[in-house]
Amino acid sequence: MEPLDHRTKTQQLADDLSWLEDHCRRQPELAEQAVHLRLAAGLARNVLGPALEDQPPQPLHVAVVGGAGTGKSTVVNFLAGAVVAEANPQAGYTRHPTAYLPADTAIPWPSTLGFLGPLRRLTQEQPGNLDEDVYQTRRLAPTTPPSPLADFVIWDCPDMTTWAAEHYVSRLLEVVSLADMIVYVASDERYNDAVPTEFFRLLIRAGKAVVVCLTKARESDAGTLVEHFRQEVLGRIPTTDATTIPPIPVVTLPHLSMSVRNDPAGEGAKYRVPLLNQLLVLSPSAAVARARTVRNALHYLEAAGDSLLHVARRDLAELETWRELVARGRTQFEERYQNTFLAVETFQRFDRTREQVLAMLELPGPGKAVSNALHLARTPWRFAREFVVKTLIRPELPHQSETQVCAESLQGWLDSLQAEALRRSGNHPIWMTIIRNFDATLKPQARARFEEAFRRLQMKETDELDQAARAVPEYLTQNPSVLNALRGVVLAADLVAVVLMIGLNWPPGWELLLLLPLGVSISHQIVESVVNRIVGVSRTRVKDHRLDLLQENLTAPLADWLTTQPTTEGSSMEKLKRVLTRVPLAIRSLQESVAAKAPHTPASENPV
Repeated sequence: MEPLDHRTKTQQLADDLSWLEDHCRRQPELAEQAVHLRLAAGLARNVLGPALEDQPPQPLHVAVVGGAGTGKSTVVNFLAGAVVAEANPQAGYTRHPTAYLPADTAIPWPSTLGFLGPLRRLTQEQPGNLDEDVYQTRRLAPTTPPSPLADFVIWDCPDMTTWAAEHYVSRLLEVVSLADMIVYVASDERYNDAVPTEFFRLLIRAGKAVVVCLTKARESDAGTLVEHFRQEVLGRIPTTDATTIPPIPVVTLPHLSMSVRNDPAGEGAKYRVPLLNQLLVLSPSAAVARARTVRNALHYLEAAGDSLLHVARRDLAELETWRELVARGRTQFEERYQNTFLAVETFQRFDRTREQVLAMLELPGPGKAVSNALHLARTPWRFAREFVVKTLIRPELPHQSETQVCAESLQGWLDSLQAEALRRSGNHPIWMTIIRNFDATLKPQARARFEEAFRRLQMKETDELDQAARAVPEYLTQNPSVLNALRGVVLAADLVAVVLMIGLNWPPGWELLLLLPLGVSISHQIVESVVNRIVGVSRTRVKDHRLDLLQENLTAPLADWLTTQPTTEGSSMEKLKRVLTRVPLAIRSLQESVAAKAPHTPASENPV
């Protein structure tokens, strides 16, 4: 695989994990998942990316981490062999990481795209309490003889004071992901604090090579403190974590005098050497240590993959449920519209169309006298028909207008969504967020969108209705030959009726005065029925298309908008689906790429 492919895959994996981390940070109850995701994204950026681009294993990175006030700066100074780190009694003083580079100016600095993620490298020295997403580098002075850690970068990190992966804690996690080895510092008074201990367990789960440094104890109590730490902290690591790690070395730095703290390589040598020895044991060579870091990073991503994506799967399931509820409400809206409005709406505009077509079938010019005579002959039948209709047929009851039906359907849709969200509010934070924002934002915005879409719908409906109602008259106007042919057919029908009535009453008698109006009325009724059928087809077509217009212009856009409204601050369903698909594939692909670069690892180089 080409380097560009490696870069694309590692960056995509890191971006997906960072997106999930950002999603979790917006939900306080998901703070732990956010921490794991930040670490996983950092492993992809800072470990796998450089390894797959064949960055050299040197320098190795050692991160000094721990809770507030544990003496991390003192440990950094002992690793460096000189007083280089700022010691400050103020808890949480260090807000951004500082890297102490070896004295050799030729040592390479990783140049992989995305290295250290959002952290920006400072070009000028700044105090440790600068609270920005930055890191700074400081060059160590050369020593004689050379320091045992001459090929190491020593990182002084912010305190482990909170479990939320934000602000300076996220900067700590970025450096932790990069580190080949970690010195975990815990003081005599606070070696079992909850937050640092949780971070300590996370380091072990990530497969980091860890050396524990216990500080501030009396020298006579050092052995007891180490044993107690092994029992109370190491002994309580869950079995699933402990089974994959070797014994963790523990060293001590007791209370030290100022002269010892100011001379780590001289008066403090007897305390410094055991700490250095443990780090050197963990790094027989840069290649071996870096291979362990890479393999353990992959192992962590593989082993933690399901838990890393758990939040995405859970959110996706709840968003799918919300989408189903929205779709159900949309179906009920459309069914109500069809049954309450379309089923009873007559579209009286077509009644005018029918009358217009019948008027066009009357004979023009000299033939108009004939049409008037026939119209006069049909008068008794017309009055009789109207009387029967008024007597026997109940008048149509007034029904709801389209505006009323749609407004009530929208209200029912929103009420059902609110009720379901309230019922499910104890299942997932998404539902609580929906309920919290429903009356204040979702409902007013939904109504505003509905009103705007409904106005556009009515304009389209009016245009379509006018076009459909004008279609038959316009066709007859534009095709005079067809119109004249139809007039001839109508006239022929009337003449046939007249001849038939005369023939049935031959020789003519007074009964003919009744039969002639009946005959021409029957023929005209047949013509009216045919016209009604033609106009009725147009009316039915408009009804069918009216539902399509409603779906296209009102219910579908509104449903799409509602689907996106669970305010998960940017966690769209489509993005969640893509992340769930891409992350496992990316991890598997990176495993294959690493295996291809190092097909065999000697037993002596197996990862911790």
